[in-house]
Amino acid sequence: MSKHFYTNNEVESVFRGQDLQYPSQYSLDELVKRMRELNHLDTEVQNNQSVAIVGNSGKLKNEEYGELIDSYDIVIRCNLARVEGYEKSVGTKTDFRFIAGKSFWRDLSENFSAYNDNFLTSLKNQHFIIKAKPLYTAIQGIIKNFNTGAKILYLRQDFIDESERVLDIQDISLGLTAILMALQWSKNISLFGFNFWQEKDWSDRHYFENIKPYQIGHNPLPEKLYVDKLVEQNLVKMH
Repeated sequence: MSKHFYTNNEVESVFRGQDLQYPSQYSLDELVKRMRELNHLDTEVQNNQSVAIVGNSGKLKNEEYGELIDSYDIVIRCNLARVEGYEKSVGTKTDFRFIAGKSFWRDLSENFSAYNDNFLTSLKNQHFIIKAKPLYTAIQGIIKNFNTGAKILYLRQDFIDESERVLDIQDISLGLTAILMALQWSKNISLFGFNFWQEKDWSDRHYFENIKPYQIGHNPLPEKLYVDKLVEQNLVKMH
């Protein structure tokens, strides 16, 4: 698993490659030290373990998958997905949380009604997997979430680049990134709450909040068609 993540030395080299570019109450030395403390993989997924990847689609509002999701060995969630208050629908367990750069460090309150600036900082006993390009920008997430109780790992860009090349899909979404990574880890994968932005109403696109319409950065249709093929080939199960 660890081969897909940048090492401490690699991240430190990037962080020290220029003067600190962002406002920070912490020095560069403090940020690097904290990065090294957090950049640690505590959980290795075994090939025979079951993996549930929980998307954020509003269709989960009408489901009661919580107990089933929590029965999986490993549970993966995406970005700022909430559990509290939605346990019946989505369960309570989180082992890995894939996070896009903008969700890791930006204030998204203008477009996302449930946004809480301290949400990621408050989480414990999870592994954050950060998708950031260029990697240096992720230092903002260390500044913002300096006191988090989670571990923070950084996904190698060559994994993203190679995935996009093989699939011929540009700017793959975070959800598809999580699926592709899970396929590297396990042969027993189930998807919950993936609808690839097919909802007509923006209020149905996240189960835990309303979204103000904005321009998404990728085309969801090729991703949907690819995942449909994975389902047809019994490589993943769709709930």
